[in-house]
Amino acid sequence: MDYPERQLNLTQKPNDTETHPSLNEGPNAIVHSASEEFRSLMPHLSPNHPLLVDVQGKNLIFNLESEQAPQIGDTNIHTTGPVYNAPVYQQHIMQHVTVHHTYQQAHCSSQLPHPRYLDKTKTPKLPATSSLSEQPHCSSQLPSSYSSCKETLPKLPAATSSHEPAQYDHCFSALIALIRQRAEVISGEETSLADIANSPIKPVNLAIVKEPTRIDDEFQADGHYRRRQELVDVYKIPESDITCEKMFAFAKDKAKEEVDQKFTPDDVKAKQDYIEKHGNVVGVVGQAGIGKTTSSKKWARQCLRGELFGETSFFFYIAIRRIDFTRKMTLLDFFLSAMSIEQDYNRKQSRNILDVIGRDPNVVIIFDGFDEAAIESFSKEVSQPPLHLKSKAENYLKHLAAGNLLPRARKIFTSRPAQLYKLHPSYRPRFVIQILGLNQASQDELGRQICGDRYNDIQQKLVQKPNVLAHCYVPVNFILTLNFLINYDGDIQFVTLTRVLAFTCVQYLTTNHLRGQEGELDKLAKLAYDAFLKMEILFKSDAFKKAGITESTADAFTNTSVTKHGNLKLTILDGHKVRYFSHLVWQEWFAAFYLMMIMSLDEFEKILKLLEGERWEVVTKFVFGICDSSVFHQLEPLVPESSRKVWKLKKSLLLKFVQFKPKLSNGEEILRLCSWAHESNDPKIASFVASLLPDELNLDGNCLCPLDYESLSFVIQHRVAPLKRLDLSDNNVENTGAGSLARCLYNIETLILKRSKIGSEGVEKICNKLEVLTKPLKILDLSYNKIGNTGAVSLVPCLYNIEELILDDCNIGSEGVQKLCDGVKKLTKPLRKLDLSNNKIGNRAAASVGYCVCNIEQLLLYNCQIGSKGIEKLCNGVLKLTNPLKLLDLSGNKIGNPGSDTLARCLHNIAELVMYKCEIGSTGVKKLCNGVRKLTKPLKRLDLSFNNIGNMGAASLARCVQNIEELILPRCEIRSEGVEKLCQAVETLTKPLKILILSYNKIGSTGVTSLAHCVHKIDELVLILCEIDDEGVEKLCDGLKKLTKPV
Repeated sequence: MDYPERQLNLTQKPNDTETHPSLNEGPNAIVHSASEEFRSLMPHLSPNHPLLVDVQGKNLIFNLESEQAPQIGDTNIHTTGPVYNAPVYQQHIMQHVTVHHTYQQAHCSSQLPHPRYLDKTKTPKLPATSSLSEQPHCSSQLPSSYSSCKETLPKLPAATSSHEPAQYDHCFSALIALIRQRAEVISGEETSLADIANSPIKPVNLAIVKEPTRIDDEFQADGHYRRRQELVDVYKIPESDITCEKMFAFAKDKAKEEVDQKFTPDDVKAKQDYIEKHGNVVGVVGQAGIGKTTSSKKWARQCLRGELFGETSFFFYIAIRRIDFTRKMTLLDFFLSAMSIEQDYNRKQSRNILDVIGRDPNVVIIFDGFDEAAIESFSKEVSQPPLHLKSKAENYLKHLAAGNLLPRARKIFTSRPAQLYKLHPSYRPRFVIQILGLNQASQDELGRQICGDRYNDIQQKLVQKPNVLAHCYVPVNFILTLNFLINYDGDIQFVTLTRVLAFTCVQYLTTNHLRGQEGELDKLAKLAYDAFLKMEILFKSDAFKKAGITESTADAFTNTSVTKHGNLKLTILDGHKVRYFSHLVWQEWFAAFYLMMIMSLDEFEKILKLLEGERWEVVTKFVFGICDSSVFHQLEPLVPESSRKVWKLKKSLLLKFVQFKPKLSNGEEILRLCSWAHESNDPKIASFVASLLPDELNLDGNCLCPLDYESLSFVIQHRVAPLKRLDLSDNNVENTGAGSLARCLYNIETLILKRSKIGSEGVEKICNKLEVLTKPLKILDLSYNKIGNTGAVSLVPCLYNIEELILDDCNIGSEGVQKLCDGVKKLTKPLRKLDLSNNKIGNRAAASVGYCVCNIEQLLLYNCQIGSKGIEKLCNGVLKLTNPLKLLDLSGNKIGNPGSDTLARCLHNIAELVMYKCEIGSTGVKKLCNGVRKLTKPLKRLDLSFNNIGNMGAASLARCVQNIEELILPRCEIRSEGVEKLCQAVETLTKPLKILILSYNKIGSTGVTSLAHCVHKIDELVLILCEIDDEGVEKLCDGLKKLTKPV
């Protein structure tokens, strides 16, 4: 039956215990007897039936017969019935009240959608009215999940009997509905530390990828800013390769892949159990602020609507921070208490419920914040707790993560990577997805919400400042950075997250509602620091009292604050009865603020060693950030003069802390110290860190992020002597990182950037700095980066400042090669090496290469689509050389026999010739050998690998072997007959062959016998997979025994 809704006007008089004059303002104030109006509208309801009242869009529950029901003259609407007190509305003049009769609407609609019930006609029993003093304040800053009021459960029958199934069905439906309702409340809470002034920030999509790394003992993880092996792609423009709907399908696929390695084909049941257990657990990792909680709540809401994994029955959303790890409980109590649901089921009833949950494949459980668990023993193994007996919450959590408990239920665990790694291998989820953060489209969408029309200008600033842009894929960082750029008019050439937070904090403290509270900042910082030490993130009122923080001060930090420019609202604390920092980054920031600005010098000296701990990474970075003089001067007015004096002394201690570290060799340790130095923006600290770097720094594959390149560049700039070599291959350097590295090029001799995802824009940034170097770069290796023709053209103006240029597989075409060769031709000093391998040069551009070959000492053209015609044009240039090419590598080009004939004419101008896989046959080798025989100076190396020259080709080589120092012939279809002829010639040499390689030729024992007679004329002999039997090996060994000099 549907009942009509009627609008009632309530006006209050200022005579209640809490006065809010704004509720009594306005010319249209009309006094009504609320209870009588409500009762007249709802005659069908019992006197104690709880009602929902909609006050300006905020749904509130009343019990009309309670003392707190709205009455004539009330100044505050008390909703001390089943769930909430009224919010304090600061700006409402007229209150419009709508009465609803359904319990489904009994929650703050501004925070969540209406709950869905499996059976809408059967609802849980509501809790009795409690007193005003017991009820929490339901403000826009207080999530419902932190309400001290708990839901009560539907009553189950005392004992089972044949006539009770219907009763159980009713109670289970009601229980499911209540749990789903609580999940909707929790998942509907605001999680952002910022809002738009007039509306909440709309969620934007976050990119996720499957299996960022194996979660095993090789799993590498550290703190907040840098992700190494486990988050290899975290700083690239995030792109998803998995949707949330398919996460469990992928988990099952992974379990199926593993099952064959762990079980025999006959273990059918064990295989099924393994797939069910591990296929229903998904780990979700991501760094702090990346959006794990936001994503988990979004998934929760989709689950409740049946949009994610189909229809679900029992659905639990559990914030791990709210689990009580100090007491023992049943598994059912573990679930319900974490959702603020109070239960008094007896053991048999609990058993029945758990049995139902255990058998049901449509159960979904989301655990958010695994890294926030208030325990330190996750690495220990524990026995599996009995399903129906009491145990510690830690034990349940471990065995749920392992899939041992409730294997049919689908379970999601979100966590920072490091904390998930700490979990014992027996309990780690086998399948893990990674949240990468904001892609460019999401950044733009979020940026326009916050900055409005100014976003385009702000975006241009970000693009120009890679060190700022670097951390903007993290939503919390992006929001705070936008706030900084909107309001900051100074130079942003050097911006760190410490500067952003310092600016935001100072700005926040200067707003009207916090005026006069500045002196309380030291107390809040002490609270943050003490809680960080104890791994606490929730604060009850007694914690504030103990810290000396008044309720009004806590309220001041809890209220939102509109920024001076733009329409962004920021908040540092959330909650009311139970408070917490709006984001963990604020707690870590205030902990660092306490360390550097408030803590005594003696105490600071004692805790210095703690700063190296993994959990301290963010705090430590902020500590060094406050060493920045500009940051200190921003914060200086916020602390007493006595505190300001010890800042310099603490900075000196940090300097010594860095100074006495041993020479660095570990990549992660190097990057960590570089990040400290960069955050400090202090030349002395940077110089000390620079002195610890090895002369040859190899960080290939260490998964650096743009902030690392900025930090590394900053430190390298402070080296006294240049780095001899810096290798950053196999990292996502990209254009942003290339811009950072360009600033320190003057202090690097060799720069290796293979497979670093650098494009033409990044090359241009590097070249702009190369042009002005006073000393040339010895080697620049940009191999396997798609720089294209544009990047090749950018290199032309700075070629004179490069001694060796390696551009293997750089997507350069004939046009780019021609431009590059024009630049090489103009050089006054030749390039030591030019590597253009795996670029589509073709015959046409080969002519350009021949044109500039006079200014190249080593030329590598592997797989450049050059044919015999291109070789002819190239050789025209080689013929004219006054100084021979030290190396010419033409491997992988279809030179064929005609090309060999052309090359034979210019062999006198080539010291080493490499023609691996060039489609040369015995005829081509014969022509080539004719040229070799005419040489007055021997070829240092001739490589004919993977050409079908056969025995005839070997015979041709035998006639010119005296003019070859190294002969490379793997897989050339040479048999024993060809080897015999070659060996006869080798035996007559006056000077031994330096190297002879015959691998992958079927020379057999007969061929080895021939080699045994001439082995004394070979310095190095390689015979891999040559079909040599024991007899052949014995003969070869006999020959080796006769040597006076070892091979």
